[in-house]
Amino acid sequence: MTVVLWLLLLAVFGVLLAPRVLQVRSLRSRGENLEEELKKLRTQNQELENQLRLLREDPVYLEKVARGKFNKAKQGEIVYKVVRENQN
Repeated sequence: MTVVLWLLLLAVFGVLLAPRVLQVRSLRSRGENLEEELKKLRTQNQELENQLRLLREDPVYLEKVARGKFNKAKQGEIVYKVVRENQN
């Protein structure tokens, strides 16, 4: 009789705890994913801070970015735009 009571109590306890165990595992997994994302974002933030510092402090880098991204030219330079046929 005592064994049956213990097994019944253990079964009820297991049924009540199973969802909590799954929830803890899910939250732990989500926490690990968020930690990985945070690490990537910190690295990206550091890269952007370095780029911003270079833009502020390094005129050669600033010129390189301006020429590449914004098609800027130095004063007195002539810029030629190549247009290919059969393109809109």
